[in-house]
Amino acid sequence: MPQPMRRYVYYRVAEDRVAGCSAAVLALLRQLRTEYAGATFELLRRPEARDGLATLMEVHAGLADEAAADAVEARLAAALQPWIAGPRHVERFLPLG
Repeated sequence: MPQPMRRYVYYRVAEDRVAGCSAAVLALLRQLRTEYAGATFELLRRPEARDGLATLMEVHAGLADEAAADAVEARLAAALQPWIAGPRHVERFLPLG
């Protein structure tokens, strides 16, 4: 049985908006954990900022299929649009072991 794909989603946020954006992301990730049993979600931040922008990254793992992963990504993208500067970048990886 193939292992579920992991998605890594990164985007930039103005330094003065990181706290508000992080709170919104974390609240939504808590909600998603209850809606998608067995899925895991994580929020990370790059330690340094560039040009007044911080980089945040979400990790989505354990979703049942691509349709569920697409639905989660669409929901997060819509909810976070007011905070982010530029596009959300989505990368997908498969575990090898």
